[in-house]
Amino acid sequence: MKKIFTFIFLFLISCSETPVNMDEKLFDRGGRYITRADYSSMWFYNLKVYNGPAFTLHKNGERKEKGEIVNGAKSGVWNGWDEKGNLKYKGGYLNGKEDGKWVGYHDNGKTKYEGVYKEGNQVGTWKYYNKKGKMTTEEKYNAEGKVVKSKDFK
Repeated sequence: MKKIFTFIFLFLISCSETPVNMDEKLFDRGGRYITRADYSSMWFYNLKVYNGPAFTLHKNGERKEKGEIVNGAKSGVWNGWDEKGNLKYKGGYLNGKEDGKWVGYHDNGKTKYEGVYKEGNQVGTWKYYNKKGKMTTEEKYNAEGKVVKSKDFK
């Protein structure tokens, strides 16, 4: 059964129009990979900065992340899943840094956290929730990503 799954998985990858990231290597449908420079977060394809859709996989074959690469960096909305296929987060990137609204999810699908990033820093008000959906903490961050106020709820 495991061999069948592996064969199907490899076949699907070979038919894919979207590059696949396995351990930080994006592969195109022809088996060629898009490399990432060791000194940066830039992705390259045929020695050129990559632009286009991309996704990564967990070691068990489940999807891990999906989004767009623009000018070699994560950009736009990205979704992330755990190894069981549950949505873990949805958030924005700009030039490879977290930017925009982010929402995280518990295994049961309820919101775990929500807030905004600006150039890789948490900013403004962030809210955290328990698995039942009840808010447990509210934190306020300054422009540098430092917590300036925190309030716990019972």
